Amino acid sequence: SYAGLITGYITNEDGEPLPFASVYILGTTIGTASNPEGYFELPVPEGEHEFVFQYIGYKQHRERITIGEEILSFSIILVKEEVSLDEVVISADAEDPAYRIIRNAIKKRKYYLQQVENYMCGAYTKGIFRITEAPDKMFGDSLNTKGDSIIGIIYLSEAESVISFEQPDKFKEEMISAKVSGNDQGYGFNFISFFMSNFYNNKVLIPVDMDERDFISPIASNAMFYYNYRLEGTYYEEDYMVNKIKVIPRRRIDPSFGGYIYIIEDSWRIHSFDLMVGKDANLTFIDSVKIAKTMVPVNDTTWMQLTQRLQFYFSVNFFGKRFAGNGIFHSQFTDYVFNNDFERRYFGNEIIKANKDANEKDSLYWEESRPIPLTNEERRNYFKEDSLQTLRGSKDYLDSLDRKRNKFKWNDFLGGYRYYRRHDSTSYSIGSPITSLNFNTVQGLNFYLSTGFSKVFSSGNSLRINQDVSYGISNYRWGYGLRASYYYNRNKSARIRVTGGIKPVQYNAMDPISPFVNTLYTLLDGNNYMKLYEKNWVDISHFSELTNGIYFSAGVEYAGRTALLNSTNYSWVKSSKNRFTSNDPQNPNNEGPAFAWNKSLKIYAAVRIRIFQKYMSIPDKTVIGSKYPDLVISYIKGIPNFLGSDVDYDVLKIAIEGNQKFGPFGTLQYRGLYGTFLNNRGTEFMDYHHYNGNRTIFGKFRLNAFQLLDYYDHSTNKSYVEAYAEHHFNGFIFNKIPLVRKAKIKALAGFRYFTSEFKNNYFEVNAGIENIFSIFRIDFVAGYEAGRNVRTGIVIGMSVNN
Repeated sequence: SYAGLITGYITNEDGEPLPFASVYILGTTIGTASNPEGYFELPVPEGEHEFVFQYIGYKQHRERITIGEEILSFSIILVKEEVSLDEVVISADAEDPAYRIIRNAIKKRKYYLQQVENYMCGAYTKGIFRITEAPDKMFGDSLNTKGDSIIGIIYLSEAESVISFEQPDKFKEEMISAKVSGNDQGYGFNFISFFMSNFYNNKVLIPVDMDERDFISPIASNAMFYYNYRLEGTYYEEDYMVNKIKVIPRRRIDPSFGGYIYIIEDSWRIHSFDLMVGKDANLTFIDSVKIAKTMVPVNDTTWMQLTQRLQFYFSVNFFGKRFAGNGIFHSQFTDYVFNNDFERRYFGNEIIKANKDANEKDSLYWEESRPIPLTNEERRNYFKEDSLQTLRGSKDYLDSLDRKRNKFKWNDFLGGYRYYRRHDSTSYSIGSPITSLNFNTVQGLNFYLSTGFSKVFSSGNSLRINQDVSYGISNYRWGYGLRASYYYNRNKSARIRVTGGIKPVQYNAMDPISPFVNTLYTLLDGNNYMKLYEKNWVDISHFSELTNGIYFSAGVEYAGRTALLNSTNYSWVKSSKNRFTSNDPQNPNNEGPAFAWNKSLKIYAAVRIRIFQKYMSIPDKTVIGSKYPDLVISYIKGIPNFLGSDVDYDVLKIAIEGNQKFGPFGTLQYRGLYGTFLNNRGTEFMDYHHYNGNRTIFGKFRLNAFQLLDYYDHSTNKSYVEAYAEHHFNGFIFNKIPLVRKAKIKALAGFRYFTSEFKNNYFEVNAGIENIFSIFRIDFVAGYEAGRNVRTGIVIGMSVNN
C-alpha cells in the first residue's frame, strides 16, 4: 500500500457524475476509476506525479500534484471533447477521411496484436446485476420474499486476480480474492478471462450471450465489408492527435458493432472505444451489450488497457409477465510487468484458478484494497445480504421455504412432484401418473411410475437413487428398475453406478422411439414400431477422470433375457390389424418368441482422450473443453460359460467426435465411428450394433440419429462405419431476412452415413430450422440406399435435443 491518498468526485460541466472515469498516474497503470456516483479514491506513492483524469467523449484533464502522507481531495470537472474538422480537407466527391485512418489501423493491427511478447498484471473486476422490472406474482405465488421486492441488486461481487499472457494465446488467471454479497463461501464469476477482449483480433467474443457469437472488430482485416465509417473530428492530447470515428454497421443484422472508436494519428493504435451491439445482431438472451475500453501508455512504445466496462440489458416476457434488468462488469488493470521469464510449464491446461482462501478476506481487507469505492446502494446491499446469510442458512428459514415450495399444485399432476428438505440437501420426487400412461402391443395399456431420491453430503459428494415400477394391463407383467449413482471426488468427476431390475426394454438400448410417440403411432396410425424384450439384470460401473483429459469407465453386467410377444392388436385405426407386425424385430411375421431365453455376462470399458483439455479450478475442477476432437475407444466382451452365460463376442469401437466453431458462420458438430465384432460366435439380437433409426414425424435430434431409417433392418454383428456432421448456422442465414430475423430462428444442415461390412451404404441429408419459439425444430430429410427409392420426409422435435 502507498502512503498517500487522493480522493474526489469527477463530474461534467452540469455537475452530473461521470461513472467509471479513469484516474491514473501518467506513464504507469497505478490508477482507479470513479464509482457510479463519480467518487474515486486512489492510494499513491509519495512524491510529485502527473495525474490523468479521462472519460470517453470528454477532454482529458491533467494535474501535477505533490503527494505526502495526507489525504488530498479534489473536484474534477471534465468538459466535452472539442473535436474539429478544421485540419481535414474533404472534397464533395472524396471518401470520408475515416477510411484512410481505418486502413492504416488495419495495417498496424497485427503489429499491435503481437507487440507485447508476454506480460503479467493485476486485475480488479466488479460485477452487478439488477432487476429493474418484474411482476409481483408468478403462477399465483408472490415473487417477494419476506416483504422485500426483487427489484434492485440481485448479484454483487468483487474479485482481484493476477493474469499472465504469452504470445500467441497462452493465458492464465489466478484469483487471489473474491467477495460475493450474501455468500461468504462463494467465488462469483468475475473471472477476467470471461470478459477480456482484444480488438486487435479480427473477431471478438461477446461473453454475456449464451450463443457466444464472434463479432467483427472495427479494425479487422475484413472490416470494410462490415462497416461504414465517418470521421467526427480530431482533438489533441498533449503531443498526439486523436481521431474520433463513428463506426456504422453496413447491415444491421451483421455481427458488428456500432459506436465510436478513437485512433491515434501516425501510430494508428487504438486510444479507446465505446461500442454497442443491439438486438438486430441476433443476440439470443439479451437486448444489447455495450463495451468500452481505455488504453494508456505504460512506456514510450507500449499502450495497454487500463479499464474495460461491459454492460448489458435484457428483457423477457414469460407467460405474459415482463422481466427486465441490466448488468455491468467493470475491470481495472494495474501493475503491468513485461518480458517475464516464465518457467516452461508455467502455462498449462489450467487457465483459471481460484485460491482456496480467496473468499476468506475480511471487510477490512476490501476497504483497503478495492480500487473503486462502493456506492451507498452497494454498501447497503452488502450489509443486508451478509446479515441475512446466517438467517437464510438456518433450518427454520429453509423449512419455511420448503413448506411453501412443497405445497402440491395442479401442474404437479402433469410434471411430477418434488419434495424438498433443504436444511440437509435432500429431495424426493415422484413422476406424473398422467404422463406415465402409455400403450404398446406387448403390454397393452401400461403405466410407468418413477420415484427419485437425491442427497448432497457436507463433503460435496452426492447420492441419487431413481426407481420405477411398471405394469402391463394386457400381458399382466410387472416391471421394476433401479438406478443408484454415488458421485465423489468432484475434481475427477468420479461416479459409481448400480442399475438393475426386471422390466421390458427396447432391443436398441438407445431407445430410438419414446413410449409416448409409440403410443400415438400405435393407436392413431396402426404402426407398432417399438420392439421389446424383458431384461432381468444387475450392472455395476465406475467412471472417473484418470488425469486431465483422459476419462476411463468400466463395468460388468449380468442379465437374463426373455422374449416377449404381442398381447393385443387394439388400435383406434380399423386397418391397424393389417399393419401391426410381430414383436420380432428380425422377422415381422413371426408371432412366436424372437429368441430363446438366455443369460449374458459381459464386461465393458471405454477411454476418452481429450488432448489439451482446458479447465478451471474454482476451487473444484470445471472442464472448459478443447479445440481438438475427442478420441473414444471402447471394448465389450461377452463372456461365455461362466455363471451360465450363453454369449460369446468381442466388440471394438473407435470414434472421433467434436465441434468446430466458424465465427459468425456457426458451429459444426461431427462424429466418426468404426466398430467391429472381432468375435461373434455367440450374439443375440440385442447384442448387435443398432443404428438409431426413426419412422415417425417426431425426431430425436441427436447427432448420431437417422430420421428416415428403419429401426432394425440394418443391425449388424460384423464391421460397420458411421459418419455424422451437422452445421448450425446460428443467425448467419436468417438474420439477413428482415421479417424472419425477429423470430430468431436459425438454419442448420447435416449429413449422416453408415455402411455395414462396407457393402450396404445408407446416406441421409437434412436441412432445417431450429429455435422456433425458442425450443422447436423442423427438418426436411432425404435418405438414399442402393436399390431403393429416395426417401423424403419432414421431422419435428425439440431443439434442446441437440
